Amino acid sequence: MSCVEHQVHRKLMHRQGFLTRRFAALETAFQRHAVLHHGQYSKVFRDEPVDSGTDRGIQLNMREGFIESLPFSLVIACFSYTGAILFPFVTCAHHFIWNQIHLEMHKPEDRFFAHWPAYKFLARHHYLHHRYPNKNFNVVFPLADYVLGTNARASEADLEGMRTEGIL
Repeated sequence: MSCVEHQVHRKLMHRQGFLTRRFAALETAFQRHAVLHHGQYSKVFRDEPVDSGTDRGIQLNMREGFIESLPFSLVIACFSYTGAILFPFVTCAHHFIWNQIHLEMHKPEDRFFAHWPAYKFLARHHYLHHRYPNKNFNVVFPLADYVLGTNARASEADLEGMRTEGIL
């Protein structure tokens, strides 16, 4: 799932490529993420909480994730029926966790996990993604960033910004 999140984020949400130009939904995802989300949070990492339903630009839709996972499940079925059945549910679990973590990062409401060391690590990792948009594509499980060489290292200025944001 780390590799899936990484590649979708990197190839579809940050680049206007072959697929993005041909599918309106992918173009919309690119515009919401690369243009609106990064435009809003490139200078300010945290913002005020928002009313339910107005946070579409920073949340993943679990129903869409389930539907989008089905073609991949067909491919997985060639190797494992169990994997094919589990993949849509893993995708939904990922989206649920991603939404909670990502929302707390940008619209903090002091959720129960907000002071956990693991969350702070993920928040710092994502903070660097907003400083360096071609790095740190994972939000939930950043293994792929390390394996694929897209992990950013924090500068002194980055560390100071993290202190200011309360994530260091």
